[in-house]
Amino acid sequence: MSSNYDVKYIDGLPLFYKNMLTFFDELKNLYSYDGMQDMVLFNNREILVGGKPVFIKEWFDRNILSIQDLLNSNGQLLSFQEFINKYDCNTNFLQFYQVISAIPKYLVTKARNTEPPENELYTRNNFLFPLDAYTQIQLEKAKTRDFYCLLNRKIHTVSQTGPMKWNSITRLDENAWEKIFTSLKNICKETKLKEFQFKLIHRIVVTKKELHRYGIKADDECLYCGEKDSIEHTFLNCQFVKIFVNSVIDWFNAANNSKFAPTIEEKLFGIISGPYEKEILKKFNYTILFMKYYIYTSKMHNQAIHLSVFVDRVLFKYRIEKFDC
Repeated sequence: MSSNYDVKYIDGLPLFYKNMLTFFDELKNLYSYDGMQDMVLFNNREILVGGKPVFIKEWFDRNILSIQDLLNSNGQLLSFQEFINKYDCNTNFLQFYQVISAIPKYLVTKARNTEPPENELYTRNNFLFPLDAYTQIQLEKAKTRDFYCLLNRKIHTVSQTGPMKWNSITRLDENAWEKIFTSLKNICKETKLKEFQFKLIHRIVVTKKELHRYGIKADDECLYCGEKDSIEHTFLNCQFVKIFVNSVIDWFNAANNSKFAPTIEEKLFGIISGPYEKEILKKFNYTILFMKYYIYTSKMHNQAIHLSVFVDRVLFKYRIEKFDC
């Protein structure tokens, strides 16, 4: 892992492991890994003998691992006799000079001007791999999702399209969006509601606007008020929906002795933080999420929205989520 390897030089390795090493090399490049890997003698794509990287077990066993290990006190490459005297190795003259001559001059210069690695290059019991000054991987315990997050952190650096479009009518900064995405996994137990919230965040919830565009509906008029339909209209601008949303919030506050007054952003994505007890906040956010789902599904099935019907359904859902009714 620490060497400057290239999988094309590794013979006899199953394809799965080659792919894993290729991915790990890409990950190191994304994090600009600087573990002095080009100073490592073995499996170094820059140090080739006979067109292949070198590995000499006797050198490895005697801890001759880096180019610096082949330099004398003056920063010059050891002569064959100096090498034998220093390491008491059985290496023959030809093998030694094959390796010496294969080391590019620029790497010798870099080794001469670089301090030897502080940490051991190869350790059997150290599974902590530093990608950069702030990021380390515990290789022994790391799981697929850990590597996915590391990769995702570097690749997806541009804001998502959905949040960017929502920002035209909301006031959410990058930190707020991060909290909204993080809250998805704990917002409820039902997968379909999590999926609905995910689609809402990314603005891929289909309304009559899209259905009319694709020729599925004859018009793009809102079922409830007759105005042009859209995702903003469905959840924020429809006058009938506005009245219904306020009725749901009033019902919740009366039933739970609370005083929630959510903003537009909080009606859409929930209240991320505030001066509320954890359980009541989670219950409110769930209620708002289920309310949006109720509005959406009712509209898609050409059904009216009624507070009494919603209350009956959400009280049943509370039992599934284990909220106090």
